[in-house]
Parts: sequence; C-alpha cells; structure tokens
Amino acid sequence: MDFTNAFAAVDAQEDRLIERLRAIIAIDNCVPPGLNYDTLLDLVEPEFQRLGFETTRVVIPPEKVALIPLPLEGERINLVARLNNGKPPLTVYAHMDTVPIEEGWTYDPFGAEIVDGRIYGRGIADMKGTIATLLTALDVMQQQGIEPVWDLNVVLCTDEEIGVYPGLYHLALEGYVTAPVLCMEGGQDPLLRLGSNGAVDVTITVHGRSCHSGANYLGINAIEEMIPILNELMTLKHEVESRRSELPLAPAPGAPSNLRPMFNLDIVGGGVKSNIVPATASLVVNRRYIPEEKYEDVAAEIREAVDRGLEKSQALSVDVSFMHAYPSYYQSPDSPGAKRLVEALKLVQGYKDEDFIRSGSGGSTDMAYVAQVLGTDQFATVGNGRQKESKAHGSDESIRLSDARAHAKELVYFFTAPLDAS
Repeated sequence: MDFTNAFAAVDAQEDRLIERLRAIIAIDNCVPPGLNYDTLLDLVEPEFQRLGFETTRVVIPPEKVALIPLPLEGERINLVARLNNGKPPLTVYAHMDTVPIEEGWTYDPFGAEIVDGRIYGRGIADMKGTIATLLTALDVMQQQGIEPVWDLNVVLCTDEEIGVYPGLYHLALEGYVTAPVLCMEGGQDPLLRLGSNGAVDVTITVHGRSCHSGANYLGINAIEEMIPILNELMTLKHEVESRRSELPLAPAPGAPSNLRPMFNLDIVGGGVKSNIVPATASLVVNRRYIPEEKYEDVAAEIREAVDRGLEKSQALSVDVSFMHAYPSYYQSPDSPGAKRLVEALKLVQGYKDEDFIRSGSGGSTDMAYVAQVLGTDQFATVGNGRQKESKAHGSDESIRLSDARAHAKELVYFFTAPLDAS
C-alpha cells in the first residue's frame, strides 16, 4: 500500500495541526485538581462526530472518585468515540490530564509557542498533544477516502497522572475497552516497551508534643523523633534498589542495565514557627515496584521499617497510609500490534530493525489496569515526544513539530495498512 499521498496530506495540514495543538494545550487540565475535562471534550468531541464517530461521555461515579485521596474538583468526564464497520476492534487511548506547572518555565505552559521547530506546553508530549495528531490523522484518512482496517474505539480518559481510580480503569471495568490497545503515551524513539513498574505513595506522620522552644524539655519534637524512622527507611531504600527485574532497561546516563525498584523520599513537612517545638512531621515516600514484586510485600516491608524506627524513637505514635496508584504489568514486544508499530516507525522515521531497543519502564501507567482487567499483554505504544529531549513532567515540556506530523503519519499507517502488513 502506497502512503505517499496520505503522508503529503498530513504535511499539508500542518497549520491545522498547530491550531489543534494550541487549542488543546490552552486548556488547563492539571491534576490535582483536574478541572476542565468538560471544556476539553466540548472542543474535541464535535470533531470526532464530524468524522463519523458515535460518542459517549462517561462520568466516574463520585464514590469511586472519593477513593483518590487528593484535592480533586469537578466531574471526571471521559469520552468514548467509536467508528464501527464490522472489523477487528482496536482501542486507541490518550489521557487528558497533565501534571501541574512547576517553576522554571521559559515559555507560557498553556501557550503552545513554536521556537526553532519545537512547540512548548504542558501536556504537549505527555500527552494531550496526541489528541491533536490523532484528529489530524483521522481527518486525512477521511479526505483521502482511506478506510480503517479496524473498528476504532477511541478513549480519552481522566486522572492518569494520579492513578488509584483513573478513567481508563473505570472504562475497562465497564466494558468500554478491548484489546489490542494502541497507547499514544510513548515517543518517537525506537523503543519497544516490555512493561512498567507499579507505584505506591506512602504517607508517614510522626506525632510528638508541641511546646515553647525555650522549654523544649516539655515537648517531643516530631521532626527530631522522625530521624530514627528515616534511618530505617534509608536502610530499606538501599536494599530495595539493589534488586533487579528480568526486564532490560534502555541505556541512559547512570541507568542500570535492568529495570529496578525505586524508593524515593519525596516530600517532607513539619513545624509552623521556629519558637514552637513541632507536634507533627510528615514524609511521603514514592515506591516504584518491579513486576516481580507484590504490592502486599512492598507495603509490609515499609511498615516493618517504620516500626523498627519507632522502637528507637520517642515519638508518641506514627500513622502510615498507602495510596496504591498503579500495579505493575507486562506487555508483549512481539504482539501483532507491536510489530505493526515497528513497521510504521520504520516507514516514517527511517529506522531499521536493529535500531529498536526493548525496555521496561520505571514509570507507571494505567495500561497496567487494562492488563489486569482484561488479562492481556497486547499493547503498542507510540507518542509524539522523545525521552531525552521532551522534558515530560518538567519545565519547558516540548516536542519537535516534525514529530507531531510523524505521529499523525504513523497513526494513518497503523489504522489503514492491511492487517497482514506487519
């Protein structure tokens, strides 16, 4: 099948692609709080309808949202858009939420400014930008009269960046998701994902007794009495991070050769004024666990470390709570979808077979919930950023404009090439 005309049509739609990118990035979907899902859907749902898709909005029940122990606001509205022609099903996934804006931005995070061939904005790489490239691909297919070889089931989902009960998990449980899945949270690098770590946030609160700092013998300093617990956690950190998965890890400066667990002491808080001995101190540990580990064991060894520290501390008590954001999972690099993706990247980016690296991921994803609910490893992963340059989750997140066009072309290939092409 010759894609010359279709790919040229993608290039010709660059101005429209930029318009879509700017309109989508301009909407603040940072989570928490996760507002404006309805605003984003008001923008893109009519485009899917114009392209012949039947659309359904699915709102997460409030009792399920309440499972997420974070300050969320607004309804969690997901979109299911279906184009059914009696062909094999393909679920196409993107999440609408982004991480919050942190310091250090040079460009307006909601401006989608273009500088030297790069377009900047929160979510441009991870991953709202792919909604624009998807719509561009579908638009080109309609203009060129090219029929997809799949029944396309597009799901635009909420709260991936916080987990626990993300929109995709709900859609999978309710039967809106089938395998295989084309996940647009990836990049233009020649990388085949093998699976990813699970994620747990552990909040540890140490309780002491406040008093005047000029009479500190009357109180119990919660920050100081957290130190024995910190020491035990650091000992556990060294033990945990010595473990290795069977999954290899893509080469990167300082990276191990195989996927490993991560144990990060990420947020510390305590005290309200320098002349008050603090009554409480808190710590958040972010624990990433490899597919070979079990969540129950992860939680148990952290509790045991805290208990050992408490035995050496004068703290009155310690509270420990767990937020299990995501399980770990495996995906097959040899599935028909993964092989099809390789052919798309080879055609568009000029890669060769030997360029592709198989790697696990230290990050976590809602694909794990789909794997868990459906019992599948049939995922293909491609997005519009690049691991070493797009700064996903960082300041000045960006992608190459040429990679946005490339992603649209790869989607055209994936949707329309004969199913035996890969």
